[in-house]
Amino acid sequence: MPGAWLDWMAVGLAVAGAVGWLALRIRRQWKKQKQAPNPACACGTSCDGCPFARNCGDPPKLNH
Repeated sequence: MPGAWLDWMAVGLAVAGAVGWLALRIRRQWKKQKQAPNPACACGTSCDGCPFARNCGDPPKLNH
């Protein structure tokens, strides 16, 4: 199997590319969280329009 090393090189490059892409995504998300006016929100943006925002702003009104 003289071409087996080419297969391993291709797999290695694919894995390295996936790890690099994932690292860039994580870095962008961390930058968003640092630059957000309210960094407590899980999605890295302000609570307005955040799909993950809970308990932001006014407390919910209880109807008893």
